[in-house]
Amino acid sequence: MLRKIIKGVRNRFYRFYLYQKNKVLLDNNKRIENTKTGKRCFILGNGPSIKDQDILKLKNEETFVINNFWNHPNYLEFNPKYYVFIDDNTFTSSDNKNNYWKAEFIRNAPFVSRLPTKFFFHINAKNLIDLKGFFPSNDVYYLVFNGFFRENLNFNIDISRVIPNTKNVVVAAIITAVYMGFEEIYLLGCEHSFLAVPNKYDVADHFYKTKEYNSNNPEDIKYYEPDPTTSYETLMHDTKILFQNYRLLKTKLASEKPRVRIYNATPNSFLDVFPFVKFEDIKP
Repeated sequence: MLRKIIKGVRNRFYRFYLYQKNKVLLDNNKRIENTKTGKRCFILGNGPSIKDQDILKLKNEETFVINNFWNHPNYLEFNPKYYVFIDDNTFTSSDNKNNYWKAEFIRNAPFVSRLPTKFFFHINAKNLIDLKGFFPSNDVYYLVFNGFFRENLNFNIDISRVIPNTKNVVVAAIITAVYMGFEEIYLLGCEHSFLAVPNKYDVADHFYKTKEYNSNNPEDIKYYEPDPTTSYETLMHDTKILFQNYRLLKTKLASEKPRVRIYNATPNSFLDVFPFVKFEDIKP
């Protein structure tokens, strides 16, 4: 019991340390708090259904995109309003696999910064962004993560402070959208069918195919090496944590933000935490 108490105190102290260390950047997030109260938004994942949907119908909507959405052929015309990228391994890891993703980010940052998109990054991205001088004309915000989603709902969803580690970027995008005041949120491209394809967790379920998309860059392809040793048990464990993230966030929002409604408009999605709707039934 004493050990558990000591660990809890240590964790709280470390979160306070992270908050103080990044307070200026976190205070900057307050500029967007409740700026979209009562509005609706669309969060687009990178699932395969995206390639079959006419996303240009949403070009005048409030839209969030994530990770490698720059691969979409209509990216510039679509003109997403917000971009969330929180995979800190892209910016901190030195292993070959993540060097590939870092190279992808460096290559595409000038491309996506051509639009007036607002960007949300993991705090670990700041050094690279500052070093390269990326996004000079865009609004850039940073998220700081520590801790976990807990069944007692004792976790924070205010992005002007430290928020729990999210198992994937869509969860972080939902938290960000809620902080901005959006109350009607639709998820697209969120199949979450990781376990339906054996041993292809890293490459399945995208609207693009990484190797094909970068086939003209053989020097970069050599860094992309899906880990064939990852066990199905590990994938099940990770997927369970992800679905717990969604469930606990939904429960937290029901308590603290009861006006928020989240719908999954992804066809054939495994993500049943939120009610399903058809994309074509969403009224303009």
